[in-house]
Amino acid sequence: MAFSIREVLSKNYQRWIAKNIPPRDQITLNRKNIFIVPTRNGLLFVFSAGLVFIAAINYAVSLAFALAFLMVSIFILSILHSFNNLNQLTLSSRSAQDVFCGEDACFRVQLSRSPKRRHESVELNFPNPSANSTISYTDLLSRDTQEVEVFAAANKRGEFKAPRLRVLTRFPLGLCRAWSVVDLNLHCLVYPRPIQFSMNQFDSGASGGSDSTINQKGSEDFYGLRDYVPGDSLRQVAWKNVARGQGMKLKQFVDYVDNKVWLDWDMFYGFNVEERLSRLCYCVIQLSKTGSVFGMRIPGGEYPPATGPDHKKKLLRALARFGAE
Repeated sequence: MAFSIREVLSKNYQRWIAKNIPPRDQITLNRKNIFIVPTRNGLLFVFSAGLVFIAAINYAVSLAFALAFLMVSIFILSILHSFNNLNQLTLSSRSAQDVFCGEDACFRVQLSRSPKRRHESVELNFPNPSANSTISYTDLLSRDTQEVEVFAAANKRGEFKAPRLRVLTRFPLGLCRAWSVVDLNLHCLVYPRPIQFSMNQFDSGASGGSDSTINQKGSEDFYGLRDYVPGDSLRQVAWKNVARGQGMKLKQFVDYVDNKVWLDWDMFYGFNVEERLSRLCYCVIQLSKTGSVFGMRIPGGEYPPATGPDHKKKLLRALARFGAE
């Protein structure tokens, strides 16, 4: 029953947040989207002030009354300072780099302040109830803007939209926690997780500079003549040259082999979709390192052979978006 109530409360909270704090590329925190709750230390502090006040009543000690009122005043001032530490803080989304599945996506958020305000001990993170999320800390004291990197686990291939960002501060005394939850439309692309395997079938070994290589032991096209060596086959002797008195010459034939590599979906028959994508991803990475000219065929798309960072990125993005509607 408790678990069901928790789920209902969580859904109602998410619905309320989505309604009152819609997605925006830039948002300024104010009294409408900043929330304040006491921390554990704050509750203990208030409880201690209550005990001091009760003792002051029982024993009629004026200094105890003064101490109790002082503690309450400090707590109230802590609420005001915690709120002002986030008030008028502007957050803006910045571009994010693509990552591989299983890595932490790095999102850049720019914080800006007005000239008359200072923001100290600000924490940013993406709340993750199933694991400990990484917290980024920053201050805005001498500079008006500051870019902060915030990390989120990318565990699924494809377009990844970051969860709502939590901005929090316990400044100045740690008695109160002022926080807000914002959606800055942060997103990136998650490539398939590369799966390492032996690539002995890709033995072109060329640097990608030409379209074809020559196999000297071929038999298709005439390549040239060379001197006859005892033991060579008489069938390849150029008898016309012998008749002209030019000596024993041997004809050479070659095969021109295409140096371009094609990555094909059916190369990994028997694997499921994600396993195929992971192996193709590994092939793209390794062939890009060697500078090989290669293309890729997957259901719904064919990418001509090419090389270079742009070609690599194009293929990785195609693998990441495979199957997306």
